[in-house]
Amino acid sequence: MKLKYGGINVSESDIRYGDKKRLAQLLVLGFAGGWVAGALGLGGGSIYNPALLYMGIPPKVSSATGLYLVTFSKIAAVLIYYLNDQLDVYYGLWIGFWSCLGMGAGLVVTNMYMKKSGRQSVIVWALVIIFISSVIAIPIFGGLSLSKEVDEGLDLWAFSEFCKE
Repeated sequence: MKLKYGGINVSESDIRYGDKKRLAQLLVLGFAGGWVAGALGLGGGSIYNPALLYMGIPPKVSSATGLYLVTFSKIAAVLIYYLNDQLDVYYGLWIGFWSCLGMGAGLVVTNMYMKKSGRQSVIVWALVIIFISSVIAIPIFGGLSLSKEVDEGLDLWAFSEFCKE
């Protein structure tokens, strides 16, 4: 349903910035989400998507917005790795190819499901499954990695040189 808001056609679920409470929520979400994602190394989507869903944004818009926001940090990370000569370009292209293939297949299947059922809940459930599997897998693989480093004799609590000559 299209509404008029300040002379502009808007959707009923669009965020209206004139509402001070909603604007404050967005500012806190942006600051806290960016800080937590950066400080803990989480993907921004794990912060932004649930928060946008909580604010009443439709799942399609929420996931697209989360991907859009994360794109900039990923471009910056790739640029930093490339400038430090730590980027394996061919491996990145290989992973990128398979990611695009999987993304295309996922979009086709998701759109077929949404047309058949008329519901967008599959997006929310996909996010839930990804988050739950991440909560389980990250500590397991992180622990295995730390265990391997301890077995190799690395001091996990030691600081490394910031500037190497």
